Amino acid sequence: MLALGAGLRSANLAATSSSPFFTRPVLDGQVYDEWGMAIRAGTAPHEPFYQDPLYPYFLAGIYTVFGHSYAAVYVIQLLFGLALLWLIFDTTRLVFDRRAGIIAVLLAALNKPLIFYEGQIEKTALAVFLVGLFVWAFVRTVNRTQPGPSREQSAVTDGKRGQPLFSATEKGAVPLFPFLSGLALGLAALTRANLLIFAPFLPLLLLFLRRQHGALRLRISWPLKQPGPAIAALLGIVIVVGPVVIRNSILAHELTLTTTQSGQNFYIGNSEFNLTGQYVAPPWVRPNPEFEQTDFRDHADEAVGRKLSYREVSSLYTRAALNTISRQPGRAVALFWRKLMLYLNDYEVPDNQDMYFFSRYSWVLRIPLFGFGVIFALGFAGMLFLRQRPLTRVSLIVFFAGYGLSVIAFYVFSRYRLPALPALLPFAGGAAVWLWEHVRMAVRSPQFPGRSSHFAVRSLIIGLVLVSVAFTFTRYPLHRGSNRWEAAQCLTNLGSRYFHEGDTARAASTFRDALRENPDHGEALRNLGILAYGRDSLESAAELLSHAIRSEPGNPVSHHFLGKVREKQGLLDSAFAQYREAVKLAPGRVEYRFALAPLIQRSGDLNSALAQYDTMVKLAPDNPAIRHNRSVALYMAGRTQEAWQELQTARRLGGAVNPQFEQTLRSALGSQIGH
Repeated sequence: MLALGAGLRSANLAATSSSPFFTRPVLDGQVYDEWGMAIRAGTAPHEPFYQDPLYPYFLAGIYTVFGHSYAAVYVIQLLFGLALLWLIFDTTRLVFDRRAGIIAVLLAALNKPLIFYEGQIEKTALAVFLVGLFVWAFVRTVNRTQPGPSREQSAVTDGKRGQPLFSATEKGAVPLFPFLSGLALGLAALTRANLLIFAPFLPLLLLFLRRQHGALRLRISWPLKQPGPAIAALLGIVIVVGPVVIRNSILAHELTLTTTQSGQNFYIGNSEFNLTGQYVAPPWVRPNPEFEQTDFRDHADEAVGRKLSYREVSSLYTRAALNTISRQPGRAVALFWRKLMLYLNDYEVPDNQDMYFFSRYSWVLRIPLFGFGVIFALGFAGMLFLRQRPLTRVSLIVFFAGYGLSVIAFYVFSRYRLPALPALLPFAGGAAVWLWEHVRMAVRSPQFPGRSSHFAVRSLIIGLVLVSVAFTFTRYPLHRGSNRWEAAQCLTNLGSRYFHEGDTARAASTFRDALRENPDHGEALRNLGILAYGRDSLESAAELLSHAIRSEPGNPVSHHFLGKVREKQGLLDSAFAQYREAVKLAPGRVEYRFALAPLIQRSGDLNSALAQYDTMVKLAPDNPAIRHNRSVALYMAGRTQEAWQELQTARRLGGAVNPQFEQTLRSALGSQIGH
């Protein structure tokens, strides 16, 4: 099974190595890549983490050793994927038996999403491995806490003394597996922050287990001489998460956990703009991790009228989402149901990259490998039917359900549910073995009639029906039609990367390829329109941007650039209308007001123009261009002294000052200022 998994993963890497995406990570991948390089160079931003930080540091470590090598990242993630397969096998073997372990590792080895994400510059592969390590260490811990070792446990004992290997019997030693489970959970929480919800429960559960079994009572002393499993697990979590919390809290000047984006993510998934249960950015937020944090913060600052702290920004969006839920409970229930269906669906909801689109580059992704549907159908049946090791089984079920709800509470992508697989696959393997055993019993039942044989046949029928119903449930057609929109989005992301590299010709060609996939793709239309505006092809730019607005009427960027086109064409009324709409859709974005204010100023409505500049100063007090233009407006309004002060502020902020305007102000003020 390991060899099969290694072969498929290696073949996928070899096939995708010729694609333009192999060395061009996009969106989150691009941000992680640049972040990792900044960490390596010692130039990473000195602010609280907005996104989960572990993966960029993982990349920085690889880049430090191997240079800026994407191939090295892919190979190391492939090795982690193979280690994950072994962890899944051993976990399943301990919970059920060896046969179930082989089935579970087969399902994992042939799981198409795992193969796909292990070949991406993206944190999912690392997150799934760390969760697999946590689940394995936890199962090992629980097995050693319960009396009566199984045959599988006996197979990993020291033959001389009959004691489990790595047990903490030495005075002062930290129990290895509880400590490792806490360490792995802490690391996993630095790749997916929602895993933090399990951090307080792991030590509590281990504390409960020790109280249940008198031979393993909790012993606490200072200094710690023989830490129990609960303390060891807590220590593992704190060692990893504690420094991040301290760092963030110092930089934010308030208590901050691993990231500052929880409220923003909760709002994205539950706002009035979200009808799909997937990622739907509000109009004032550019759906790009490079700009997301700034756009959310600027909008919050503008709404409140002052600069907010990191926690205040997150809390504001949490309250806004909760208000939407309380005002429209029926809509909230329907949205929750849709997110649940998305989470359990066999369709892989794409995020930065689309697995189905990538099948055009990799033959491995074109063959009919296992998806989420088969694993969930078998795993769900296993959760209901299998009775081995009840404590371990219940713990894994709680983890699977709790993790799923923590994703559904926000919004759903298929890569978000993959970390739940290490807790689901053991049940899938166990259910497959259970079904096979009952098939054998049913086949032999005519030879051995009786009550037990009838029970076996009845159980088999119920099990097969349950698996079939669960699998049919995962095939519910939430995603209708073709994947042309997702293909267009992937090509648009690639085109944006070409533009980022300065290759505008390839960017334009790739955007046109995206439009061949989907002629109404708003982002591709908008980007082509912006490129046409940069070439002074105003008619073409106006046509493309107008089409983009028809496709995505709520996107302020299209309105803003169409306003710039109309202004350049001399159609000032049309430009004014487009700028006004952009400001309405994204009131916290300074650049939209900066384009609107001069047009208002030219119309003679100086009070309205100054109101725009006043708002801009609140949003961006250190922007010298805003200060300079506000100085001009103040002068036109007859407030010469204020205009002079504002011009000097622009100079102090490092901005260029128009010498003719400065001389005009000097002449107007005369002896009131020094020469």
